[in-house]
Amino acid sequence: MAYVYILECGDGSLYTGTARELFRRMRDHFEKTPAAAAYTRAKGVRRLVLAWECDGISAALRAEAAIKRLTRREKEELLASPSRLAEGEFPTLSGLFLRPLSEDEEPLLTVRRHYG
Repeated sequence: MAYVYILECGDGSLYTGTARELFRRMRDHFEKTPAAAAYTRAKGVRRLVLAWECDGISAALRAEAAIKRLTRREKEELLASPSRLAEGEFPTLSGLFLRPLSEDEEPLLTVRRHYG
């Protein structure tokens, strides 16, 4: 199992990343550990906006690359209605298994409990 996620940074920008262990990766970003991305260490992280479960790390990496190619507006549309992904409205992400994690589902629940 692997995850692709979008964070809102301290300056309002959106950061997209992947993780095999979502909680550990969020701890890296929120606590600015050396393992965190240089971008999130510099900007800080406000919140985890959304995370998707993927079939494996290779699918997560492909999804990360596809999401990074979206415009800011397209990312905001995706975040507003994650189910549109399954409906094929984002061609660059078609063919990838991406299931949005619900708010009451682990590991998202643990991340929210610790980091808001």
